[in-house]
Amino acid sequence: MKVSVVGLGYVGIPLAVVLASKGYKVAGIQRHSPRSWWKISWLNLGKSPIGGEEPMLDELLVDAVESGRLWVCDDYGEIQDSSVVVVTVQTPVTETKEPDLSHLEAACRRVGENLSQGTLVSIESTVPPYTTETFVKPILEEKSGLKAGVDFNLVFCYERVTPGRLIENLVLLPRIVGGYTPACAERGAVFYASYCEAQIFKTDLRTAEVSKLVENSHRDVNIAFANEAALICSGLGVDFYKVREMVNSLPIREGSDNPYRNILTPGSGVGGHCLPKDPYLLLHGMKKSVFDYMPSLIPAARSINDLMPVVMKKLIDDALEEAGRRVIDSKIGVLGLSYKEDTGDPRNSPTLRLLELLGGSVKVHDPYVSSHESVKPQPLIDTVLGSDCLVVMTKHREYRELELDCIASMMRTRTIVDGRGLFDPEECIEKGFIYRGVGYATH
Repeated sequence: MKVSVVGLGYVGIPLAVVLASKGYKVAGIQRHSPRSWWKISWLNLGKSPIGGEEPMLDELLVDAVESGRLWVCDDYGEIQDSSVVVVTVQTPVTETKEPDLSHLEAACRRVGENLSQGTLVSIESTVPPYTTETFVKPILEEKSGLKAGVDFNLVFCYERVTPGRLIENLVLLPRIVGGYTPACAERGAVFYASYCEAQIFKTDLRTAEVSKLVENSHRDVNIAFANEAALICSGLGVDFYKVREMVNSLPIREGSDNPYRNILTPGSGVGGHCLPKDPYLLLHGMKKSVFDYMPSLIPAARSINDLMPVVMKKLIDDALEEAGRRVIDSKIGVLGLSYKEDTGDPRNSPTLRLLELLGGSVKVHDPYVSSHESVKPQPLIDTVLGSDCLVVMTKHREYRELELDCIASMMRTRTIVDGRGLFDPEECIEKGFIYRGVGYATH
């Protein structure tokens, strides 16, 4: 059986190699754009463009290409003899936080032009509610001349992958298949069960779309709670991490409808492709509910998480002031450009926002990001050497192995601003550092 995967990024690439490992013939379709054309040649050579530590990805990719089960091109004609088409293109939001479905629209037009009778089309791109039925389906039907639920099967099945665990998440996490009709959902469930070892839930399109958005908004709200609680504790002169340890001593009540949940750790901000935008997709188009209520918690959580790079900037200002310096005449070293530890994904990274706020003489290091359009990462030694303030934005494994004595000998001014709880505050202070951290009491 042949599967076409449209869009080869953090979702499409691992999906393609997993399908190939299960015996499918897989055509990876990547548009030949100025920013991503190079992926085609890389992938056909068995080289992954995804940085960071991704267990099994490189091995599966090489095996898929060498076996001939996976090939990559920009030819949508590959869809014509495919039994399944999976669309995984990006769906960002605009500067005004409105959904940008232009990539999805373009992909669906090309899919529709090449769609054959009996094909299963699965949309894995995250979309606002109603999108699959009112936006995707009409395009596919118009361009193909076929009818969804009659001539071809249409489902929405959102991805649940996270960088650092792409293959594991694909194979071991449950999947939610929303079908245009029950028969579509059943056809989709059979396909996903062919490589996913976890439970497959079947539902309608809109429920599946909303499930994805609520899932990510729930995590965003929980992160925001930890961040706000940390800010409150700092203002009260209380160590948030001690408070968190005590609160989290409550047992998890297994089997309860409302089990106690642990408070998450605070940090320097929320990044990635999903969490910063999915809450806006959830709320899109909702003027008011049947209860005459407009959502406020989810937008507030977004605002709190977006504020954290500003908090980091204020902590840097405060630490440098204690050291008798200012940002404008200081050398600042930033550890981490990726938004997530041990990955090479800088999309919407809080570090990018912090760099905008800092300006001046700033060097950034990230072991997994070698280049970026707005900043050029530097070697670790160059980032630390002669710096007046070391700022931790990402908790990479390499940084967890750093020794404070070594850092102290390299810095011009011993100042650390820790956005990820990387260092022990008391040890830093004992070794002569001025220390600031999210949730750490400074007075």
